[in-house]
Amino acid sequence: MLKFMRKIPGGLLLIPMLISALVNTFAPGFLGKFGGLTEALLTAKGTGYVVGLVCFCSAAMLDIKSLGKVLKKQGVLLLVKILACLGLAALFVAIFGMEGMDTGLFAISALGFTVAICSVNPSMYLAMVGEYGVEQDKGAFGLVGLLCVPAFPTLVFSIIRGGDLDWTPILAVLIPIVLGLIIGNLDKDLAKMFGGMVGPLTPFMGWSFGAGINLIDAVKEGGVGGVVMTVVYYVLMIPILLLVERLILKESGISTLGMSSIAGLSISIPSIIAFSAPELVPYAQVATAQIAFGVVLTSIITPIVTQAYAKKMGLAKPKVAAETK
Repeated sequence: MLKFMRKIPGGLLLIPMLISALVNTFAPGFLGKFGGLTEALLTAKGTGYVVGLVCFCSAAMLDIKSLGKVLKKQGVLLLVKILACLGLAALFVAIFGMEGMDTGLFAISALGFTVAICSVNPSMYLAMVGEYGVEQDKGAFGLVGLLCVPAFPTLVFSIIRGGDLDWTPILAVLIPIVLGLIIGNLDKDLAKMFGGMVGPLTPFMGWSFGAGINLIDAVKEGGVGGVVMTVVYYVLMIPILLLVERLILKESGISTLGMSSIAGLSISIPSIIAFSAPELVPYAQVATAQIAFGVVLTSIITPIVTQAYAKKMGLAKPKVAAETK
């Protein structure tokens, strides 16, 4: 089974996610009925714990002496993404307004557009750099995870429409990262132990993300709008980041592709934003369905595109590749 999963791009994450989504689609709430450990492990309620644990473990394997390289590479890419999201969201609102575009066939609101383009799936990033990147790329998992929390799209949306921001979710992500970084650098044996847990935890992340997806609802309600949003997400984000990584940072481009997937956690963000802004409630349901469909589509497309790109570029596997910079 493991050999089969490894043959599929991002299979360690994707296959458990799709199986979990199928369970949630045809037997919603079934596993949650058992409560206790089963509910904590096999439903979306365990997502926060699993992601927090991976943030801790991935940070523990990062040598503080190499932190500068991570910030220089992934840090720069994330900064560019933040600026791009702010600019694109502001441009969208300036052209279409808060209600967004409505062609009759599909409608994309400013809320849905902003949440989608701001999204990045750190689990997909980890799976892609784990297969085609270098070892140090894995240590940036927690850093990439900062953009996965609701605070980031909420920040962008608040800026373009005006409003307050709660910084607590960002601090909640930073704490396990800092703890892992400190412990891993104080004791190299612990760093080796915790770092070795990142791979085995990947299928559990996939399962927890899939547990929050209903495939039928995602396709039925997301529909054409979800497909268009996915295309827009790729067209607007990948060229910008790839240009920076390849031409400015002189890197492989794998980090960019790894960051080009919509996170399962983003499905809940339109409702979170609408909760504090009741006037956005009419847009939240459609945006949620479109983003859910986008999660499914990018979870399938991104690994395939990344594998094809890696083969074309002749990139070595991280197990045999060495960091040369």
